[in-house]
Amino acid sequence: MNLLYLGLLLFVTLLTTLYLASSKAIFAVSDWTFHAARVEEIYLNLKSGSFFTFIAARTFHNTGAASFLFYPYIFFYPWAFLRFILSPVNAFYAWYALVTFATATISYFSMKAYSKKSLASFIFSLVYTFAPYRLYLGGAVFGEYLAVTFLPLLFLGIYEVLWGDKKKWYLLAISGALVAYAHILSVFLSLEFAVILFIIKLITSRGISKDRIKSLLLSAGVCVFLVLPVIVPFFTDFIGQGLSSAKPSISYTMGPRYLLLNSFSAQKGWKLSFMLMLTILTAWAFIKSRRNWIIYGLGLFACFLTTRYFPWKLTAGTPFEMVQLTARYLSYASLFLTILFALGSSSVLEEHVTGRKKLALSCSLAVFMALFSLSSLSVYRDTLKNVQDMPKTSANSTQPAPFKRLRDYNYYNQFNYKILFGAFDYMPKSSLTSVQKQNSLLMHQAYLNGKTLTLSPLIKANQISYQVKSEKAADVDLPVIAYKHTTVSVNGQKHAFRRGNRGTVVVGLKRGQNTVTVGYKASPVFYLSIVISILSWLALLIYLVKFKAKYAQ
Repeated sequence: MNLLYLGLLLFVTLLTTLYLASSKAIFAVSDWTFHAARVEEIYLNLKSGSFFTFIAARTFHNTGAASFLFYPYIFFYPWAFLRFILSPVNAFYAWYALVTFATATISYFSMKAYSKKSLASFIFSLVYTFAPYRLYLGGAVFGEYLAVTFLPLLFLGIYEVLWGDKKKWYLLAISGALVAYAHILSVFLSLEFAVILFIIKLITSRGISKDRIKSLLLSAGVCVFLVLPVIVPFFTDFIGQGLSSAKPSISYTMGPRYLLLNSFSAQKGWKLSFMLMLTILTAWAFIKSRRNWIIYGLGLFACFLTTRYFPWKLTAGTPFEMVQLTARYLSYASLFLTILFALGSSSVLEEHVTGRKKLALSCSLAVFMALFSLSSLSVYRDTLKNVQDMPKTSANSTQPAPFKRLRDYNYYNQFNYKILFGAFDYMPKSSLTSVQKQNSLLMHQAYLNGKTLTLSPLIKANQISYQVKSEKAADVDLPVIAYKHTTVSVNGQKHAFRRGNRGTVVVGLKRGQNTVTVGYKASPVFYLSIVISILSWLALLIYLVKFKAKYAQ
C-alpha cells in the first residue's frame, strides 16, 4: 500500500504544481524578492565555480549583506542547480514540486510510524501537505515553508523520546537539524511546544525515567553537532558586532471570528482548512484516549496563540517577540489537528470499506484533495492573469520591489529594486540610523575627499571591487558592509580598513588610481564546523545502518 499511497501523493503534487506552472508566471509578493535574490546569488556563484556563498556581491544592490551567514540556505541549492537546466520560472516550480513531495512523503511515513495505519497516514499527508496555510507559505515565505516539511518528523521524534521507543532518539536529532537548516525561528517555535510536551510528560507520568532523559540529551547533543555550520557564524561574526536582525515585535494577530469564517473560504491564506475547523468543533465528541486529548489540546492552544486574545502584550521585551506574525502557529495547529482528523476519519472509513473499495476510496480522496487544492490556488492564478508585469528600473534604484508579475523575460527586473522585506537584515545597526544612509548603499555611493562618488562595482563570487581615483592620499568610504571577517585589498595587496559611520568599509588610499577589492574570508572555525558536521552525519548514518540491522534481528 505504501507505493500506492506515495503514487497518489505524487499525482496530487504534480497536478497542483503543473496548474501553477502552466501560468508561466510568478507573483512576486511578500518575501519573494528576498529569497529569490539569495537563490540568484547562489546560482551565479555556482556558475562561476564557487560553492560557498557568504555575502551578497551580485544581488542586494551589491552591498555585501551577509544574510547567507545568518539565514540558512542549504535547501535552496536544488533550486539553484535547477537553474542550470530550466528557465527561471520553471526552475522555481520544479523546486516547489520537490519540496511538496518531500513534505508529503515525510508526513506519510511519520504518521505511519506513529499510528501504524496506512489509510490514516495517507489522509494525514494529504490534508497536512495541501493545507491552505502551507500553500500560502509556498508562494513566497520559503524559510517557514521548508521548516513545515520536517515538523511531522520532529514531533514524531519528540513522541518517541518521551513516550515511545527511546532508542529512536536519532529521529529527534535528525529532524531538529533539518528544521534548523530551513528556518531558525521555526526551531524556537518548535521548542515552545517541545517544552509543553515535556511538562505534560512530567505531570501525566509523574516524572520521567533517566533513560529517557539520556535519550533527550543525546538527541540534543547530536543535533548541535549536525547543525554546527548554522550555529558557528553567530559566534564568530554576529555576537558583539552590533549587527541588526529581523525586528522583534508582534505585528499582527487574528481574531477568532476571522480564523473561523476564513477557514471555510476556498482560497489559500492565513487559515485552517474547513476539515480542521470541523475537527475543532467535533473532535471532543469522539476522543477517547489521553494521548489524543493531549493532541487536541495542543491544536486548540496553537489556534489560541494566533489570536489577539492571547496576552501578547505581556511578551514585550522578551524572546517571544521574535514570532512577529502569530499566524506562524497555524503550521502547528494544522499538524496536531490533522493527526486527529486522519485518525478519526480513517477509523470511520475502514469500518465500512474493504478490498477494492479501499483502493477506489484512496483514489477518490486524492482526487478530492487535488480539486480542493486547485480551488485554493485558483485565486492566485486569477491574480497572475490580472496583475501587471514587473517593469524595469535603474540598477541602483531605491524603489521597493512592487507586487508584480514575473515571467522568464522580465525575471531579472526584480533584482534592480530594493528588496521589500529583508534588504537590510544582518547589517550593522549604524547602517540603519537614517534613510539617507540606507539609500546611499543602494545607490553605490562612496565618499572621498568630502565628495560623493557613484561607483560601478566589479563582481566576483563573495567579492566586490571598485576603481577609485584620488587626487591626494585620503580615506574612501565604500558602499560595502564591513563584517568581522571582511577582507580588503588595494591594488592586489592586503590592506587594513575600519568600519565607517554607515557600517561600511573605510580604507586609506594613496594618490592616483586604485583598485579596492572587498571580500569575505570565513573563519577557520567555520570550515572546521563543516567537517565536524559532515563526520557527524556520516557517523549517524553508520549507526542507523547498524541499529536497523540489529533491530531487524
